[in-house]
Amino acid sequence: MNRIEIDWKGHVRKYQAAMEELNLDFCVLTRVKSITYLAGCFVPWKSAILLPKEGEGEPILFTVLLDVERVKAEGQLLTDGWGPMKGFQWEVKIQRAAKKMGMYNSKGKPPRIGVELGLDICVTGQLLSYTEAKLLKKVFPGCKLVDFNEKTERIQLIKEPEEIEMLRKASEITDIGQTAVKEELQERPPKKIFTENEIAGIGTLAMRKAGSNYEWTFTGNQEIGSGYRASWTFNGCTPATNKKVKQGESLLVDLHSEYGCYLGDLSHNYLIGDCPSDLKEFNDVYEQLCYALIDNMNPGTTFDECYEEVHKIAKKEGFSNDLFFGLGHGIGCIGNESFPVVLPGKDWGDMYFEENMVEIAAIVFNKPGLGGLRLESPTWVTSNGAQLLPKTPLEVDYV
Repeated sequence: MNRIEIDWKGHVRKYQAAMEELNLDFCVLTRVKSITYLAGCFVPWKSAILLPKEGEGEPILFTVLLDVERVKAEGQLLTDGWGPMKGFQWEVKIQRAAKKMGMYNSKGKPPRIGVELGLDICVTGQLLSYTEAKLLKKVFPGCKLVDFNEKTERIQLIKEPEEIEMLRKASEITDIGQTAVKEELQERPPKKIFTENEIAGIGTLAMRKAGSNYEWTFTGNQEIGSGYRASWTFNGCTPATNKKVKQGESLLVDLHSEYGCYLGDLSHNYLIGDCPSDLKEFNDVYEQLCYALIDNMNPGTTFDECYEEVHKIAKKEGFSNDLFFGLGHGIGCIGNESFPVVLPGKDWGDMYFEENMVEIAAIVFNKPGLGGLRLESPTWVTSNGAQLLPKTPLEVDYV
């Protein structure tokens, strides 16, 4: 696959334009999604970007000392190291750099510093911690910490054409992983029994060969759930285990890839052997739900309206309580894996799909004791309707 060139400097300018709107002196950005979006490389350690206003210097990424040289070589930003020792503390390094660039004078007016505040559902979010806030206030006395997080979310919500192509490449890789899993299931000897972990390994190996660098999710790399592990109520997390996959039970395979800092996330459902009639009926309803969701991911459609159209089918078929109310989540570069969450209700319901969003279309449909299915598929919202980036069909595979 050919690498698509991303305008990383353009990303910096987007952030700097938002800084001007908030009248900030500089930003100290800690979210993984911001660090990836601006630096253009994988930065797994507790890090921060010191971002000046446009024309006042180059942004600096502070990561832990042991990873500085790699990040310098692979990233797009000036990089410096910090560590828990005298002279290298996180806050001291930031203060020194701010002074050197002329962004801070201890005798001048206290600065307005943009930081990313809030609560992220993902443990990898790295929003500013209480301790970090105290340290910034210590080295920049009287400073005003201004929440920049709404700007971060908005900037990364609408994808550039190059970003969409990178997400498409990552999705091609997850398609390869799903194909490898299906082929192994089809070609297995009659007495061969797979464990969930083996299936995870099959998908991972195929995707690594295809160019994936990182199984990005914090929920157990590849998520494989079978039987009762697939069918817990509202079950959206299935880290693989050594459970053996039995014939006639649900098998969901949720694969994750990364290519050029952009992510793939594709969940597909299988059933080995004969399918019980009541599970087949359940699976058929799931497929209706998937198509209803895709059909309603159109520019201008609110999350409330989308949910109602999908839920209407579950209710009609008698499975109203088995459909999880969340119907999607964000996707983008490393760290961008939650906002926006497609939920009905007062907090999210008024939000609407916009052209050039790429959202994970998600259906979680579980009935304990019967079966469980999951759709996750990166979906590009266009003026002509929603377009799935992966090519793997939505329908359940009966192997």
